[in-house]
Amino acid sequence: MEFQCAQNPWNFVLLPQEMRLMFMPEELRFEMDYKGEKHGYHYNLASADEQDVANATAAVSQTTNPLGFLYAGFSLEKVDSFVEGMEGSSASEALNAVSSSDVRSMLKESVGEKAKLAPAAEAYFFHRVFSKHSLPALVGPDMLDSSAPMEKTHPKDRIALLAKYKSWVAIKKMSIDSSVQDYEVSGILCAINETLVRKAFDFTQVDQVALETEAKKLTKGKRKSYSAVGELLSILPEQKWNQLENTYLLFSALSSMNVRPYAHREMLSKQYKDIKPPKPRGRMPKA
Repeated sequence: MEFQCAQNPWNFVLLPQEMRLMFMPEELRFEMDYKGEKHGYHYNLASADEQDVANATAAVSQTTNPLGFLYAGFSLEKVDSFVEGMEGSSASEALNAVSSSDVRSMLKESVGEKAKLAPAAEAYFFHRVFSKHSLPALVGPDMLDSSAPMEKTHPKDRIALLAKYKSWVAIKKMSIDSSVQDYEVSGILCAINETLVRKAFDFTQVDQVALETEAKKLTKGKRKSYSAVGELLSILPEQKWNQLENTYLLFSALSSMNVRPYAHREMLSKQYKDIKPPKPRGRMPKA
């Protein structure tokens, strides 16, 4: 299709999708209508700076993250009850004190016959431990001031993320009808949440390379275990960084130990084969 306008004076041939993206407003819109969960947020990003966008993505993730777990297919109540009963005045103390066999037994009970959902239950376990002790492992909207206007919307029969800010474009959506299953809803919410978690950190403009280097030093030689995560939390140099930097340092260190305390597709992919984990960022090595 041939298309020409002031934004395309060179007569490039634009595909329909490219045409739509050209005129897509700078915004972040999240909408969900499923089984009584009705959420609609629209952020106007036309005059926003990167801090505004980080705030918006973090705010929406506070909705998508718990809902990604809710429809995954395991018992959140069993995990909640276990975490509430854990001893310790901090996440570090709680994880150092807990019996690994007790955690594994609880996770097994929470997933029931869906044994391959254990990664999802474990991700939720870490999420709840950190939440209980007010230890942020993700960007929170309270960490950033924002002047970007937000208005509530009223979605119907769909789940969608539509976002555009400068070169960043994200479009993820699913129509809801009677054939849609809970795990499929969890899958789209996890896909949306992964994007929001990653972009919230990107837009904070913390020095990710420096913090990832520090995280690798802190986790060198450590194997994943609940006590190892507890030990990591006790040695994080909290006074050295500001709150956002501390949060990304923890996020990176946990990632190095294969701990992701947020809803993501990979936690579902072993149980539900039609949910594919995201491809690694960057170029893949040649075979």
